[in-house]
Amino acid sequence: VPTTNTATMIKSPKSTMARVWVQVWVVVAVVVVILLAAADARPKPCHSDSDCSLLGVCTAGSCVCDAGWTGSHCSQMDLLPMNVTHGYVNATYSSWGGRPVKPASSSLYHLFVTEIASECPLILFMNNSQVVRAVSENPEGPFRSTGDVVLPPFHHNPTVVGPTPDGYYLLYFIGNNEASSNLIDCTSGPPPNCDAKHHFCRGGGPLSNGIISMAWSRSVTGPWQSRVVLPFNASGHGSDWNCHNNNPGAVVLSNGTVVMVYHGGSCSKASNGGESLGIAVAPHWNASYFRRPVPIVTPAHGTGNHEDPFMWTDHRGHWHIVSHNQGSGNVCRDSSSHGCGAHLFSQDTYHWTVSAEPAYTPHVTLANGTTAKLQTRQRPQLLFADGERYGGGAPTASTASSAAAAPLGSKPLVLFNGASFVGNNPDLDMTTHTFAFRFNTSSLLPRGVLSHNGPNN
Repeated sequence: VPTTNTATMIKSPKSTMARVWVQVWVVVAVVVVILLAAADARPKPCHSDSDCSLLGVCTAGSCVCDAGWTGSHCSQMDLLPMNVTHGYVNATYSSWGGRPVKPASSSLYHLFVTEIASECPLILFMNNSQVVRAVSENPEGPFRSTGDVVLPPFHHNPTVVGPTPDGYYLLYFIGNNEASSNLIDCTSGPPPNCDAKHHFCRGGGPLSNGIISMAWSRSVTGPWQSRVVLPFNASGHGSDWNCHNNNPGAVVLSNGTVVMVYHGGSCSKASNGGESLGIAVAPHWNASYFRRPVPIVTPAHGTGNHEDPFMWTDHRGHWHIVSHNQGSGNVCRDSSSHGCGAHLFSQDTYHWTVSAEPAYTPHVTLANGTTAKLQTRQRPQLLFADGERYGGGAPTASTASSAAAAPLGSKPLVLFNGASFVGNNPDLDMTTHTFAFRFNTSSLLPRGVLSHNGPNN
């Protein structure tokens, strides 16, 4: 027994020390994990302005973001709490995004917006989509209908720029002057045979879906003339990545050159590579548009599908796009999201980078301080507070121009989205709206005031 007690007395200190050391190492490991997590949470050091998404400057290893932008890479929109009355909100008619301009001679902002005719839901857009004009005294609205149907069905997803250097307002959109093949009356509710099982009454779809057209006028109130600028299946090869062309966005440079971004897709199910973005260029808005053969981003690049692109240039001459980003790999890291916005940037319009942070997400803070989630949030378009000329920026060698650069807006004022708090795009019982979100740049200009030297005129 004494021998056993002696052995026990000898082993106990060793065992105790072992336990102490284990505990010490556990504490050390926890501290290391915490420190690593804290280090990962800190803004990453930048080495160039590209690390700041070209929406800020890299100063002493940190990004100093331009007004209206935030985040460690400056690619997140710095938005004020959402006022649900701002934008074009109509209890009867669904709308799906737009953008305003303000003539120098007018006290009103004129919003050109997608509206679904005959009280139909968004999913019946291929039958009933039209472009209407609404007005407001403020850049964020609320906008009220003028009753002016600028382009009847089928015309979809407009974006407006202007006035151009030669004095025109331009509307780019999907569709042409062929009427919808099957206009639907939903004033008593959507017909029961227009559900998903019946392909939403699309039949063969509108004859002009997949076609990009342009309308022009010297006045925002018209009259408007129009023509096709990017035809459907221009090469005759249905497997091309841009067999069909949708969702145009355009920048007009000070020398008249137009740079257009659009969403392209294959017409062949066998070779469908998802939603890609491409660039087309014209020496003048009324000249021929040349589509570059290579897309600027595809799902193969690992950032999901991109559509609904809006493009602009900043005061440094850099190029930017914000897109609706969906599917596997999107920057919100949520393949089920229908409300993710991606930011892309470039110095030459050929080589583009997708920012690591989302420009926005489906989650919003409301003006009353509560939070909410938009079930769908797409069709982003921006309105700028100062210096935006013609919607475009400094010409570069890639746009074949040596014209003097036009000073441009670096201060975003309002983001417009087609969105809804309930349902999803295929739902027959939802009403979508065009919501407006003010950027956190209110100190730059008084509320409702824009510079009078650009396409916001």
